[in-house]
Amino acid sequence: MSVGDICSSPQHSWEVETPRLPSSAEVEFCLSLTQYESGSMDKMANYSFRNTLEGFADPRTAISNTSQSGLHNALHIYMNGSMSQVQGSANDPIFVLHHAFVDSIFEQWLRRHRPMLEVYPAANAPIGHNRENYMVPFIPLYRNGEFFKSSRELGYDYEYLQEPALDSFQEFLIPYLRQARQIWAWLVGAAVIGGIVTAVLTGLILACRKKRRGTSSEIQPLLIESEDYNNISYQSNF
Repeated sequence: MSVGDICSSPQHSWEVETPRLPSSAEVEFCLSLTQYESGSMDKMANYSFRNTLEGFADPRTAISNTSQSGLHNALHIYMNGSMSQVQGSANDPIFVLHHAFVDSIFEQWLRRHRPMLEVYPAANAPIGHNRENYMVPFIPLYRNGEFFKSSRELGYDYEYLQEPALDSFQEFLIPYLRQARQIWAWLVGAAVIGGIVTAVLTGLILACRKKRRGTSSEIQPLLIESEDYNNISYQSNF
């Protein structure tokens, strides 16, 4: 085969599906997406951080495009060989490095947007991927919803993501503040109801006191006891 034949030969399918590697700008665009999931948890989701990072949506528009692969999927296909096969990609040493970097992108998104656990779909996800389903066959067992925990809570961090160390008081408060964010509506409702009950009770107490003060002079005896009556002197100084 001549050089001309090589140059004129049709492109490989992986070159058409993944013409280039992802760029930093595409990663940043993906991180700017505020919705973890915008609808059904599948390849057709638009404006979904999950679907864009996974590589089924265009990393420049966040619109689903299954004819080309972006971000996570793009590197698998670009590397070709075992990395492009789901069944054997974990055998490639690049696999660990690639997925560690993808995890760091997800960690950036968590720290930037701080989503509540309810953002992760509780239903209608692919089999085994709902919020309360366990990640199998991993041991120990964790639920998919725990995927939203920060890496620092799991005992590891990324050097380029490290933030200034918090003092012990801030570290103590953070878990409670996160919990308060999840139940703030209940806290506000309880505060309003408590305020109404307190106001009603205060009004009743004040009304009772006012009534007692108003009737105190009316309960004095109109007649004098006989013993006191006998001791009264009508003597005049004149």
